[in-house]
Amino acid sequence: MAETVTLTIDDRQITAPKEMVVIEAARRAGIEIPYYCYHPYLSIAGNCRMCLVEIEKAPKLQIACSIEVTEGMVVHTGSKNVLDARAGVMELLLINHPLDCPICDQAGECRLQEYSLAHGSGTSRFEHEKHHGRKNVDLGRHIVFDEERCIKCTRCVRFCDEVSKTGELALLNRGDETIIGVFPGHRLDNAYSGNTVDICPVGALTLKEFRFRSRVWFLEQTPSICPGCARGCNVTVWAREDRIYRFTPRENPEVNKVWMCDEGRLSYLPLVARERLLEPLMDGEPVRLQDAVDRAANLLGGVGERAPRVGVVASPRATLEDLALLRRLCEATSATDGIPRFERGEDDDLLIRKDKTPNLAGARLLGFERPAAEVLREAAEGKIDVLYVMDEDLFSPAADSDEGDLARRAARKVRALIVHASFRDRVPSQAAVVLPAAVYGEYEGTYINFEGRAQRVRASMRRAGRSRTHLAILSAVAQRAGWGEWAREPSDVWKEAQALAAPLSGIGYDDVGTDGVMITGKGESG
Repeated sequence: MAETVTLTIDDRQITAPKEMVVIEAARRAGIEIPYYCYHPYLSIAGNCRMCLVEIEKAPKLQIACSIEVTEGMVVHTGSKNVLDARAGVMELLLINHPLDCPICDQAGECRLQEYSLAHGSGTSRFEHEKHHGRKNVDLGRHIVFDEERCIKCTRCVRFCDEVSKTGELALLNRGDETIIGVFPGHRLDNAYSGNTVDICPVGALTLKEFRFRSRVWFLEQTPSICPGCARGCNVTVWAREDRIYRFTPRENPEVNKVWMCDEGRLSYLPLVARERLLEPLMDGEPVRLQDAVDRAANLLGGVGERAPRVGVVASPRATLEDLALLRRLCEATSATDGIPRFERGEDDDLLIRKDKTPNLAGARLLGFERPAAEVLREAAEGKIDVLYVMDEDLFSPAADSDEGDLARRAARKVRALIVHASFRDRVPSQAAVVLPAAVYGEYEGTYINFEGRAQRVRASMRRAGRSRTHLAILSAVAQRAGWGEWAREPSDVWKEAQALAAPLSGIGYDDVGTDGVMITGKGESG
């Protein structure tokens, strides 16, 4: 156990680990000390001076971000000297800062704006022309820089040096001309560049894909999990009127700390750009949902005198609960099943995983081990009558050349193809039944990442059109096929998943919580 010390902050006795800095000890105790340059996952810079506090027996004010707690230390965060110093810091920071809050994209989540109100004097003694900088500077593929708004906290510089370890940014020039910039011949194009926007305390760095799309106070925030790869970074989904506007990383020290990669950050964009499938189809024509469910149930139940040979392709993008019901369908039809792998690139030393699916480990826990290519090959060889595919882009020309070719051959060979699809470009022309499925953001459930951590993905918007969750579709098909009543709610299906996967035993649905829970036994996915 770490050695602790007892100190007093604003007349409150606090126990904190030895070597912890004062600002962090205060934060954990619920006492706010304002700051700009400090960040708990970066090195200490101590250059903004906003976190000045008064420490008894110290000859002058100290910056709380670099002073470690000691036994018996007495700290005052709201004395007259401290308040005057903070007001002075704010006055200096605002001397050259443009008064453009109404048009600044950071408005509503700007620390300079908030602290100006809470700690500023409300007046300025500066009577000269402000120093003007460049506007709308293209720093990289995703990042725009506004020189006038930069307060030189160097968070972005330290991130590139210490976290992404790419070192594109530096503090250039001196004095009044000092500015953040990229080294000549370089651009801010590392795989994690969007994090510089998250940690910028003002509106100096903004993300091109979110810039001027919406004011943040119009957006609803939902804690969820990034679906971009097997890491399962914790994120906040920002949505409005059933549309996702951005992902930002959510702190989880065990998974992603407070970072996420750019690919995951922008993985919501296809949900906005691609055309949704909003109604069921039979042989390419729109029909009632009940008619599509009836036909799917009839096809799975048999045509003629014998039961059909069924092949099932599961989805590593589906939730654990979805896959638990799909496993029941496999058992009810004696289906042969498989699951595709989606790998690209390599794992890196920070967050990125080459497995680009969020729940392959969960699928494996439920017994989906066989490669989808084997199922598709059997179908292409005429050994399967009905092929049931859960929302995977296997049939389009853009699909993987080997697996895609197999899938297209299989679609032509089987007696009937049944597909869950979310987008129109995922609908194969040969499909007998297409059931419109909900997309990420429209359902709740559980992903299990490559380390074996169960994490909760949550809905942030209503389902579009006549789409349904995989759970609802599978339950409806089961009922029409005469297999009994299947649960439709994730919390109820969780119990079925527990029966299928021993490592889940003893873990309740609500135990997963906001930060996730490690399960017994890992499901390494890549």
